[in-house]
Amino acid sequence: MRSSDASHPCSRIVLGAVALLGLAATACGESPPPNAYMTTPGGGGSFARGSLSLGEARLRPEVCSGMAENKPEQTRLDENALSAFLQRQGFQTTLIRARSDLVYLDVTNAGGDRPVRLRVAVLNDAPAAGADLHKAILDHGNGSWGVHRSNLAVLGPIGDVDQILEFAGKTKLACWGVLTVAGRDDDFVIPGGYMEF
Repeated sequence: MRSSDASHPCSRIVLGAVALLGLAATACGESPPPNAYMTTPGGGGSFARGSLSLGEARLRPEVCSGMAENKPEQTRLDENALSAFLQRQGFQTTLIRARSDLVYLDVTNAGGDRPVRLRVAVLNDAPAAGADLHKAILDHGNGSWGVHRSNLAVLGPIGDVDQILEFAGKTKLACWGVLTVAGRDDDFVIPGGYMEF
């Protein structure tokens, strides 16, 4: 029997060890990419009325005052609607297509040391967008957040409530779509901005 034969006991041990190392590497997983977390400094208190606690946080009325987008959307949207909105607010955006129904939108000059990456899912209708965002937020856990408007579900990077309210208020995303933030076991809509009726 040759030592290179796969049926040789030593060969099986080596192959087993390689397989275990592969499984260990997979089980440990890769660490999330840096853009999975917000790096903005915070300051959500200037956009919130009262507490920053989920279930109590509310946007100040002046945050969305005079915003034409702060009314229900009746038309079907694509990622360009969100990109154009953010550009009108003075932010630079870059679109990266992942699939025909999913793009990443990088928002630069929004504070922090890197662009804020938003995952934009293009769904069939508003109920599907709301359900997709709810599921994505719960899947990503505490600190996840996003907005949905018409058929778009936009998932943001993980942050604390202070960072989320600061970014959503500064960019006016809270006026453009329904702002939802994950708690420990459920998600919370932050009232005072855009609402779908």
